[in-house]
Amino acid sequence: MRKYDKFLTIGLFILEAFYFILIKQLPPKAARYPYFVLGLMVFLTLLLAINTFIIKPKNTEEEEDKFKGNLYGQFFFVIVLSAVYVVLIDIIGFFVTTAIYLFVTMIVLKSNIKWNIVVSILFPIFLYLVFVSFLKVPVPRGFLL
Repeated sequence: MRKYDKFLTIGLFILEAFYFILIKQLPPKAARYPYFVLGLMVFLTLLLAINTFIIKPKNTEEEEDKFKGNLYGQFFFVIVLSAVYVVLIDIIGFFVTTAIYLFVTMIVLKSNIKWNIVVSILFPIFLYLVFVSFLKVPVPRGFLL
């Protein structure tokens, strides 16, 4: 797993450098929030770099077992399911599609069924309260909701 973390760390630093170049082209007032996000990304990437390149792992065998049992089929299924999710948002509606997507994805990833049900119900409700009720952001509406 550490090999992938090294590639991820280097890739994130490259992405952040590109992001910095893009932010410099913005007017100073408009660049405040992107600079904040960039600072947060750099901080978290530095933590990953320290963990990956400096701190020695205690048990590499335990680290390899974390992802044992995850199959490539699961990965590709989630990719395909994500594409279907994007298509169905306008047809069925954002909140119903999100609940279905979360439920199916968590089943495929072998999540605890109790947490699966709780998250699939509460997360769309949370999204509704934050984005529709509080922020007044329009969301795609389908024939169900």
